[in-house]
Amino acid sequence: MGAALSLAQARRIALSAQGLNAPRPTAPVTARAVGRIFDRLQLVQIDSVNVLVRSHYLPFFSRLGNYDRDLVDRMANRSPRRMVEYWAHEASFVQPEHFDALRLWQSRTWVGAGTLEIALREDLAARILAVLATSRPLTSAQLTERLGHVEERRTDNWGWNWNAVKRVVSDLFARGIVSSAGRTPSFERRYALTEAVIPAARRALALGDGPGAAAARRARGAANFPAGGALDGGALDGGEPDGGALDGGELAVVRPSPNGLDRESAALLLTRAALKAHGIGTVRCIADYFRLPAKATQRALMELVRQGEAEEVDVRGWEGPQFKDAAASVPRAAAGCALLSPFDSLVFERRRLERLFGFHYRIEIYTPAHRRQFGYYVLPFLLGETMVARVDVKADRVAGALLVHAVHGEPDAPAHAGAELAAELRLMATWLGLEEIRVAENGSLSDAVARSLRLGTAGEP
Repeated sequence: MGAALSLAQARRIALSAQGLNAPRPTAPVTARAVGRIFDRLQLVQIDSVNVLVRSHYLPFFSRLGNYDRDLVDRMANRSPRRMVEYWAHEASFVQPEHFDALRLWQSRTWVGAGTLEIALREDLAARILAVLATSRPLTSAQLTERLGHVEERRTDNWGWNWNAVKRVVSDLFARGIVSSAGRTPSFERRYALTEAVIPAARRALALGDGPGAAAARRARGAANFPAGGALDGGALDGGEPDGGALDGGELAVVRPSPNGLDRESAALLLTRAALKAHGIGTVRCIADYFRLPAKATQRALMELVRQGEAEEVDVRGWEGPQFKDAAASVPRAAAGCALLSPFDSLVFERRRLERLFGFHYRIEIYTPAHRRQFGYYVLPFLLGETMVARVDVKADRVAGALLVHAVHGEPDAPAHAGAELAAELRLMATWLGLEEIRVAENGSLSDAVARSLRLGTAGEP
């Protein structure tokens, strides 16, 4: 076992890795600054809920403050893309260099094409690819129109009710054959052939000459797998398959990566990235970052320890073992202040969040209103190295108001938490172009926040 660390030290390592341990920069936010945050986080989760703002914009606000959201849009929608959409920790924007590695491990979709007749599925797939080869990026609705596809839609389906074209193009997306060239204002994917979205040269950087490339090659050689990796859902290490599953258990067909990457070296690349983004964590929470199997992550972590890129440590009060990024220092203090998205990477793994911060957090979006404890769209509020409050917020764009439905303080919230939160809400309203903040009388900190907003002061107890 390696060095002993306290929970406070582990907490500060985690905050530093996530770019949340220090006050925000005061200079105007540039494209380079946004890119640095994305490089630090490695991914940002995408979600369709738009009650405040699309979730992938929030992690940049939490770390940079008031910035132009177009800077993120350019990274995702303009060539050469700095971030691309794929399955990672759910639907996410990821590094282009990680695309092939993720494709070998993910290959999932919620409404698969597997239940369609084979002839129909193959015909639609071929026609979709033919259209996309000669067209601009298209949504599934536009593809349906281009193909002249008509079908009777079921009315007795309580869940997803996608037509065959959407199911097939979603399957092609999950397999990495087509990619998203961006999203429409209504958040529909605009599909294009993957090679048009992510050039092969950009994807090949995963095994290029950058940091860790030689290690990836060594891992690939040591793994004793064919160059294409485990194919057709095949087993690793002679045991049961530990890849993803489709449609309630149907194993994904895992195809060879164009750059020769196999599953073990792909797991090494992704585990390295997850450890760097986390700074410190258990096998479980590091695996969860990109939703890798725990066994593959464990093997990758031990390889990183062997190479000197990771250290096995003992965090007192945290069931182990834990692993720390060897390059991560232990900050003496944390002085950040941020409202966090429900989908922020710091709060991905709930057990880690509870262990490090003593903060039990659950998303209640899908909980019936009468059963919600804290609200619909609740943002944790980080002050220093403590989660001090939960804020249920909504942007009323018609009224130009930021609606604060509830502010629940944690038991250890300091006296000045309300004033600090008021300042953060002002910054958020400015960023969203909202002129007014309305605070409902709901929650233990609502009065303090409303009072600070009226007084126009914040920051000091």
